[in-house]
Amino acid sequence: MNSATGTGRPRRTQRAKIARITAGTTAAVASLLLVLLLPAPPKLLDAIRAENRASDAFIFAWALIALPMAGLFHTPLALARRARIGTGWALIAGYWLYVVLMAVLAWQVQGYFPASDAPGKNGGLFGATILLVIGVPLFVVGSGGVFRETRGDGRETRGDGRETQGDGEGTLSAQVRDQLTAVTVLCCTFIGLVAGLAGGYAFDFPRDGFPAAFLPGGALWGLLAGAAVGNLLGALLPRPADSRRTMTDHARSFARTSASLLACCLCLSQLGWFLPAWAVALVGLPAPFVLFVLAGRDERLGRWVEYRQIEVPKSALY
Repeated sequence: MNSATGTGRPRRTQRAKIARITAGTTAAVASLLLVLLLPAPPKLLDAIRAENRASDAFIFAWALIALPMAGLFHTPLALARRARIGTGWALIAGYWLYVVLMAVLAWQVQGYFPASDAPGKNGGLFGATILLVIGVPLFVVGSGGVFRETRGDGRETRGDGRETQGDGEGTLSAQVRDQLTAVTVLCCTFIGLVAGLAGGYAFDFPRDGFPAAFLPGGALWGLLAGAAVGNLLGALLPRPADSRRTMTDHARSFARTSASLLACCLCLSQLGWFLPAWAVALVGLPAPFVLFVLAGRDERLGRWVEYRQIEVPKSALY
C-alpha cells in the first residue's frame, strides 16, 4: 500500500467531518439569529403569550428555519462529492412538513400535560418533548445525512468520506428507504415515550397516576408502543420481503410487551387506594424488571414479554 494514500484517506475523512460539523453548527447559529431578529405578526405573538407557549413556539420557529438553512450550508459540500442534491432537498422538505405537523399537534395536546403551576411543564416535560420529537430530523439534516452518494459497486460513501457496504441493492432508493425507516422508528419511539410519561401524569385512576408516572414503568410501555408503531410504518415502505417480515415481527413483539407493561402499571396503580405514594412508587419502580425476569423463566409469559433491542440503520442517519 502506498503510504501517502494510506495517510491521505484519514486526513480527507477528518477534513470532511470537520466541514460537516462546521456547516451544521453555522446553520444552527444563523437560524437562531434569524429567529431572534425577524419580526412576527403582533396577533400571533399575543396568541402565543396568552397560551403561555412562547418558549415552545420559539423552538419550533428555530427548527423550521434551521432545516432549510442546514440544507443550504451542506449543499456545497454535497456538490463537491457529487451527492444527490435533489433527493436530499426532497427529504428536507419532508422533514420540514413533519416539524410543521408536530407544531400543530403540540398546540392541540398542550392541555394533556400538567397544569401551568405543576412541575414538568414550563421548560420541563413539554419542552423536552418538543426537543425529542423533532430532534431526529434536525440531527439528520444538520449532519448532512440527507445528501448521499452511491457508488457503482454497491458501496455507499458517507458524508465524512468513509465507505460502508449497502444492503445489496446499491441504489439511492435503498438509502432513502433506510433513512426514512430510521427516522420513523426513532421519532415514533420518542413520541411513545413522552405519551407514556404524560399518560402517567394524567391518570387519576385511582390516584395521581402512580406508578405509571414513574420511570421505568410509565416510560417503558409508551416507548415500546412507539417502537411498535415505528416498525410497522417502516414495514410499509418498499423493501425486500424478508426485511418487511422482520420489521413486522419486531412490531408485534414490541406491541405485546408494551401491552403487558401497561397492564402491569394499571394493576399496580390500584395499590394507590390504600398505600401512600412513596410505597406505590417503591413497588412500581422494580416491577418492569421483575416482569422481564419472570418472562425469561416462564414460557407462556415469555410469549408476551420479550426483551428486544430497538434497532435502526444507524449509517443512514449521518
